Amino acid sequence: MSEIDSTQAEQEALVAEWLRATPGFFERYAELLNDIRLKHPHEDRTISLQERQMSLLRNQNTELNRRLSEMLHFGSRNDKTQQGLVAWLLMLMKASSQADVEHAVTAGLAEVFEVDAVRILSPNSAYAPWVARPLCGPLASLPQADIDLLSQSLPLDAAWQSMVAIGLPLQGHPPAVLLLASHDATRFTVDMGAFYLQQIAQLTAAALDRVGAYEAPVG
Repeated sequence: MSEIDSTQAEQEALVAEWLRATPGFFERYAELLNDIRLKHPHEDRTISLQERQMSLLRNQNTELNRRLSEMLHFGSRNDKTQQGLVAWLLMLMKASSQADVEHAVTAGLAEVFEVDAVRILSPNSAYAPWVARPLCGPLASLPQADIDLLSQSLPLDAAWQSMVAIGLPLQGHPPAVLLLASHDATRFTVDMGAFYLQQIAQLTAAALDRVGAYEAPVG
């Protein structure tokens, strides 16, 4: 910055500080509000200070309305998801066989999470890392070794673009896997929070244990 630019910046800072410390200035010189001209934020013209303030307020209101709309949308979606999970839990509690549990899980969770596929994979010790840290994200970003491991248990639909594989902590057996898949590549992301998914996995594992789904150790 040149000496002239530095001096101007210092002078402007002094003016700005003085205006902050003198709130009554524009009350005594109200006509300046119309005389001061500022560049329009989106057009090649100048506007008054009052017009600029109104434009700023309109933009702020637009942003606030957008955020409120998002909050209402997600709040409504969360309410719907919560109601769906309660209904799913009731189905799980009524299940009295492995087939009933698997149907409650696959059909119920597909509806709750609005995904294209839900599968339960048989126990395998190789799934152990996914109990604490689920495999989650677009298929294109997942490690090929993990994709190959899943492919050993079921054919992966070519239309699946994202998925989450959660280890099911069974008692006396290696973990099974709860797999949710979507045609939407953005449905499951790498940094997606897994807290509720892990709770669902624990409930699913408890239901499978309750009906003795895997009597003999597998994997």
